[in-house]
Amino acid sequence: MVKKKHTFKRDDLLQFVLSSAILVVVLIAGQFAFFKLDLTEEKRHTITNATENLLGQLEDDIYVRCYLHGNFPAKYKRLEQAFRELLDEFNDAGNNNIKYEFIDIYESGDDKTIGEIEQAVYKEGLRFSRIGYDDNGAKKFQNIWPAAMLTYKGRSLPIQLLKSDSPDPTDEMINGSINNLEYEMAASMQLLLREFRPAIAVLDGHRELLPVEMADLELSLKDNYDVEHITINGSINALTEKLENIKDRQLKYDLLIVAKPDSVFDNKDKLIIDQFIMNGGAVLWMVDPMLTDLDSLRVAQQTMAVTNEMGLYDMLFDYGVRMNRNLILDYNAAPIVYDTGPRGNQRGMEVFRWYFAPIVLTSDSAHPIAANLDPIHFDFVSSLDAVGENKKVKHTPLLQTSDLSVERKTPVRVHSGISEYQLDFFQNSPHQPFTVAMLLEGEFNSNFTGRIPDVIAQDPTIAFRESSPFTRMIVIGDGDIARNKVMQSAEGLTPIPLGYDRMAGRVIYDNKEFLLNAINYLLNDTELIAVRSRYIKLRKLNDAAVTANRKMLQLANTLVPILIIATFGLILLWIRKRKYAQ
Repeated sequence: MVKKKHTFKRDDLLQFVLSSAILVVVLIAGQFAFFKLDLTEEKRHTITNATENLLGQLEDDIYVRCYLHGNFPAKYKRLEQAFRELLDEFNDAGNNNIKYEFIDIYESGDDKTIGEIEQAVYKEGLRFSRIGYDDNGAKKFQNIWPAAMLTYKGRSLPIQLLKSDSPDPTDEMINGSINNLEYEMAASMQLLLREFRPAIAVLDGHRELLPVEMADLELSLKDNYDVEHITINGSINALTEKLENIKDRQLKYDLLIVAKPDSVFDNKDKLIIDQFIMNGGAVLWMVDPMLTDLDSLRVAQQTMAVTNEMGLYDMLFDYGVRMNRNLILDYNAAPIVYDTGPRGNQRGMEVFRWYFAPIVLTSDSAHPIAANLDPIHFDFVSSLDAVGENKKVKHTPLLQTSDLSVERKTPVRVHSGISEYQLDFFQNSPHQPFTVAMLLEGEFNSNFTGRIPDVIAQDPTIAFRESSPFTRMIVIGDGDIARNKVMQSAEGLTPIPLGYDRMAGRVIYDNKEFLLNAINYLLNDTELIAVRSRYIKLRKLNDAAVTANRKMLQLANTLVPILIIATFGLILLWIRKRKYAQ
């Protein structure tokens, strides 16, 4: 019996020594090798390959000063914690070259000191948010600074962490900001690493969208690119320039945006755009093949949509896309509110489907430009077809309407009564999906080959080219896809965020994200697309169920862990007694 006891003690001692040795080895190995399992569905604790590539390009430390720190409501604490965890993720994926600190501007309690700090960080480009919250039934307001300053090799760049237009953001808005954190960091890192900023020209002079109507998109673009409105007006040097001792013309801009023109392009302007493409420039075409008089529609409840004669269709056809002069009606459409007349002392308002405003859904398997996006909103959109025999140009449909879509060819009668159509109208009409946005990439042929006099074609100043190097363009059959609504204010016309829906009271359409992805892709910034397209679901508790079962859930959260531990303890005690009883 004594022998057995000694054997048990020796075995226990041996197990303890081995366990301790293994633990020490694991701890030492952990100092040199990081290992982690991410079991979440969206891989929320794993950064994208694109971000890892950016981290691999860092030649020095990035210093991050975050001012989202202090005493404020829990949902903002969740945003702070998410940013802190992201910075740790960046360090794990990189070479520990992210150095950060979180600063509470209001920690001192001294008004003078606080004022000086606020003024200093505001001058650096950081912005505060005025938030409202309930405190024991009383409404309170305070300033928070959901912003950070990044510094790399002596260059600094501010970033905003909270994306919300409301003083009291919902959980979905906070989750959207958390989803966006990696993109904000990656985009800022790319800017700090970049030696120059790509330049974008927004075309004016053909009654395109007004700057205020593209303000939301342009403001986002200016975070990463230089954006300038230009008018060609027959100037050969508007988009390119001829340098001495260089045969071809050189690009002044990397991308040209053509947004909803509705006047004719003369041949000289077309040639200038054509040669911009032939020298490697990328183009985003957002064009309305059909013109609709909205004033007549508002007044008379009907109008006629006719062909928008711009002189661009032959160019686009030669590049590889046909813009059909039609309008697409889709059963999957945006709602519209009609005044149906008086109801007692109030006006009757009813919601109908406005079939001339298709809502296009995307999928996870779509092209990276369109993957993982919320619905895209169109107004009076026309379909596109891939054409041409140029084997060097690849066509990729980016967005398509639903299979319950029908077309109406020019001229099209547009009337409010269309909203009374039911599902059977679309089921009983010839219906199919229609492509409304298309990507073309490759080597394009000039639209002017064989069409201009030899004196122009051989002029060394013009430096005419018949074909392009590899470049890209995206054609969209709707100019309004980039149009943000505006409202009248004391300062004049004020832009409303692109994708904002008045009935929902928030942004619900991903028009801006789609266009940003498109522009990133055209400018070869594919890393930004991969990071922006990432989405992490917000899995909310059922508030009604929580309220109804509040006490039971509290008891379960308190007692179940204790019962589990007690059960394991009793099992281990029983095993130990049985072992030593032998």
